[in-house]
Amino acid sequence: MKQTVRIYILVICSLFSSGCSGKKACGEEADGFKIERIDTELFNYVSNSEPDGVLQADTGFLNVFGEKVIHIGRTDSAGFYERLKKYFSEPTLLELYRQEQEQFTDIQTLTDEVAYGLYFFLNEFPEIKRPQVYLHVSGLSQNVIVSDNILSLSADKYLGADYPLYRRFFYDYQRRLMSPDRMAPDYLLGFMMANLPFRGKADVLLDRMLYEGKLRYILSLLLPRRQVWEYVGYSEAQYTWCADNQKRIWTTILENQHLFAENYMTTDLYLKDAPHTSLLPAESPGRVGVWLGYRIIASYMAQNPDTGFRELMELTDYQDLLKRSKYKP
Repeated sequence: MKQTVRIYILVICSLFSSGCSGKKACGEEADGFKIERIDTELFNYVSNSEPDGVLQADTGFLNVFGEKVIHIGRTDSAGFYERLKKYFSEPTLLELYRQEQEQFTDIQTLTDEVAYGLYFFLNEFPEIKRPQVYLHVSGLSQNVIVSDNILSLSADKYLGADYPLYRRFFYDYQRRLMSPDRMAPDYLLGFMMANLPFRGKADVLLDRMLYEGKLRYILSLLLPRRQVWEYVGYSEAQYTWCADNQKRIWTTILENQHLFAENYMTTDLYLKDAPHTSLLPAESPGRVGVWLGYRIIASYMAQNPDTGFRELMELTDYQDLLKRSKYKP
């Protein structure tokens, strides 16, 4: 059976209060959880000319990676391993890979956060298969890979906003999200987006931003030790600007009749990553619609605290959800 692969360019009454109902439960889950270091295995394979057989246990990942990410085919295609070595032997990429290995020698904090988040998310959605979680290097390609049984993150996209090579390929506003602290949120957001896809009218701003808001609200419960601005991928200053100007944001949307209009291009202006939201002052951050969606969903949950993950995601009458949120900027 052919796998469905989703690649994202990067996200319970008793659980809603504190995330983890007890340290023992969270600790036991984290103790049994592992992120497979395919990045290290592949680096050693390429650098030390190891035999192809050392990667045999990772055939499932390599099939997805080779076919969908670096486009060299599957492991059973002739010459696959030669093409794999050639891909990673390019000097600039090999140096990037070496520096990734130096930076991510210890990923215990990342492992604990991802274990915590996945444990409670899958507890709410037991029909979703628990993935095998990997860390890989793609050569600055897609951030997150999700297939029917694989979840993997491209570690070379998280070496820090000031990493010199990034300046050749990414804008300032993009580099800000390429820091190690974004790894756990992006793991979980990518997994949620793949398994809880958008339902609604894609052209309508209200529908899209409340879907994004749902994901960020759930993320806030899966990563309860993070700061509030991290759930929407903002700095503290960006989050504060939105909070201080939320009435202005809301008024702009309403006065321009953008909230319910079916206009994909206008809707996208509020949701896409950009230096700022073009319909607002230059001081605004991009993705203001994501921030606003999160605030509306947080308001809804404050009014309806017994709502669980599943019930929240099944609410697709977005106008009714907005009304019941009693959101007031």
